[in-house]
Amino acid sequence: MNRGYSMVFLIASALAMPAMADGHGDHRKGGERLKNAVKKMDANNDGAISFDEFRMPDGRDAPEMRMDTNGDGEITRDEVSQVATQRTEEALSRFDALDADGDGVVTQSERWRAAFHRMDGDGDGQITKNEFREARKDRRRMMQERDGHRGHGKGQRTGMEKGQ
Repeated sequence: MNRGYSMVFLIASALAMPAMADGHGDHRKGGERLKNAVKKMDANNDGAISFDEFRMPDGRDAPEMRMDTNGDGEITRDEVSQVATQRTEEALSRFDALDADGDGVVTQSERWRAAFHRMDGDGDGQITKNEFREARKDRRRMMQERDGHRGHGKGQRTGMEKGQ
């Protein structure tokens, strides 16, 4: 019996080795990009990135720099407050739009109704395959514009599934 387990373990190990060698199977492309990014920044080739070597990739700022509303390269408390207030107002506006009966509570039924109406492109009370497909494309596009699917990792809901 132990010999059988040993044989299964050896076969599984042999099959897993190629995946382990390239950085966990399908993630090789991402691993290569990371390796190349580290190599680019590691100016003295010591295998580590010091603070002096560290740079944001071209064309990308640190996420908090999006709060630099006047573009001077610095963030003030007023700028953070301004952005926070704006986001709060946007969130409350979305909440009010969802709260169909205006009672200050958004129920699951109200969320479903809002999702349905967003997807029903022609407003006829029916969602066709094409409308569903377009709604999914719009949702993906919106999430990409909001910076790479923030908050919606692989396997998480995107707001398009029934029961959200």
